[in-house]
Amino acid sequence: MLKKYLLQALPMILSLIMLMGSTETRVARAAFFGRTLFFPLVHSLKAIESNASLRQENFSLRSQLTESTLHNLELQNELKQYHDVESVAFTSEDMEFTLAEVIGFSGQFYERNLIVNKGRMQGITVGLGVISGRGIVGKIVSVTDTYSIILPYSNPRFQVPVMDQRTGVQGILQSDISGVISMNMVKMGSEIATGDTIVTSNLSRLYPKGFPIGTISRLRESTDNLFISAELSPYTLVENLEHVFILTKRKDL
Repeated sequence: MLKKYLLQALPMILSLIMLMGSTETRVARAAFFGRTLFFPLVHSLKAIESNASLRQENFSLRSQLTESTLHNLELQNELKQYHDVESVAFTSEDMEFTLAEVIGFSGQFYERNLIVNKGRMQGITVGLGVISGRGIVGKIVSVTDTYSIILPYSNPRFQVPVMDQRTGVQGILQSDISGVISMNMVKMGSEIATGDTIVTSNLSRLYPKGFPIGTISRLRESTDNLFISAELSPYTLVENLEHVFILTKRKDL
């Protein structure tokens, strides 16, 4: 009980002590108490103030770092788009195209379609051909105001006339349900060989003649011995695409 009363009376006693004596004495006494009796309290208050300042500074630095990271990412994406555009410069002489970003997929893996961020508002219509910087990608099969769906060459429902660049031998580009890309319906005895480059045919209405597709990796005979099937190693890997180019029209049309 006595301890309780002493604790309650201590502030009053300290106040009386601080009021006693001259101004110089009171200042010296306050400095002494600040270095001894009140030091833990004063130190704690300064520590709290310092920690608050450090937290605010840390928050400001994190915000600046985030803004810088986002800005750098934006610049990297712009650079990637410019690089992709330059990579299809060989088409720009006679074709116009719209750059689109792949924003999603639909369907199972080997029957997967691509979703891109350009649609009717950008002049995209059903039936347009789609390419990458390395070769063909597919064709537009559905369009909304703001996005479109691409049927890629790796989907079994996609077909397009193709030919051997070296010999002009014609065939049909198709994919099976396991994802194997082939040039089919090649007449037995035709002059084709592994390593040959396959391009779009002059019979194609989807692409101009000569767009690259891939190279022949293996030749197989059909079970009826009437046709040859040429398995291809495609130049464009659909699953790795970030941007594609939608062919809008020929410049001379």
